[in-house]
Amino acid sequence: MVIGITGKIASGKSRLMKEYEERGFYCIYADKIVHDLYVSGGVGAKVLAAVFGKKFLNEDGSVDRMKLRDVVFTDEAKLKLLNDVIHPLVYEEISILMKKKKSENIAIEATYFDPNFLEDFVDEVVLVERPKEEIIECLVKERGFTVEMAENAWSLVF
Repeated sequence: MVIGITGKIASGKSRLMKEYEERGFYCIYADKIVHDLYVSGGVGAKVLAAVFGKKFLNEDGSVDRMKLRDVVFTDEAKLKLLNDVIHPLVYEEISILMKKKKSENIAIEATYFDPNFLEDFVDEVVLVERPKEEIIECLVKERGFTVEMAENAWSLVF
């Protein structure tokens, strides 16, 4: 069985994934895949630079996630563009991981299960929810968002 774990940013998806991992599920984290794609020389960094410009890269060639975050969480069109170029890369990496790991039970965590991509993998989707106020507070206190960015992130993602 393949379970998709989804929900808004800071909703508690990772906490639920830990429970699945404790039950013996092989866990795939879409956000970790994105981190790996964004390293210096990574395909995601190259694509992002081509689409958004090199101003979103650090000196070492990796993606400046904070600079990117500041833009995409305040502009819905740019967030959509980012998702349009990165989701296919994540889909490909998940495909590779699932072929390598011959586990009967797999859990995939992703903020958004794009019907054109990640829904193809899963038998069931679990939606994790958390009150808006708690999400905003978490983003501000734990992740360094401004209140405005947290509000935008909450409304744009998912």
